[in-house]
Amino acid sequence: MRLFILIILAVFLTACTQAIPQESLKKADPNLTFQMLIKNPEQYQGKNILAGGQILGTSTREGETWVEVLQKPLDWQHKPKDTDESFGRFLIRFEGFADPAIYTAGKKITVLGEVRGKKVQSLKDMDYAYPVLTPRDHYLWRPESGGGPMFHFGFGVGTVIR
Repeated sequence: MRLFILIILAVFLTACTQAIPQESLKKADPNLTFQMLIKNPEQYQGKNILAGGQILGTSTREGETWVEVLQKPLDWQHKPKDTDESFGRFLIRFEGFADPAIYTAGKKITVLGEVRGKKVQSLKDMDYAYPVLTPRDHYLWRPESGGGPMFHFGFGVGTVIR
């Protein structure tokens, strides 16, 4: 019985772990919202923000990788929500190589990043000012399997044949 309780406790503790460690989350500016950042990224240069969303694309250049993200609100686990709500786009600039085969379009990402200003790039027929974040910590979410419960218990009946 004690083993069963320990297993259940371990499952619950594992399920409650966060994508971004608490120690890193303490570095985020609690007063800085993405809505504030998108209006004037240069004003918040050097500050840390927790943001997330859906990856739109990844490009590599000499010594760096750029990930374009469509911002989405985060849930209680800091996971980007499945919603059409967004306040814009942002770029994550990784130093070195981050494989585009891993950081693929459609995956969700959460980042604790330092604001580095903005980068103006063409978006369709307009120039768009992307806030640029350098990651201090990040989490790439696994794609969810279609529907079904995220957690369940199984019970079975055993018999002994003599």
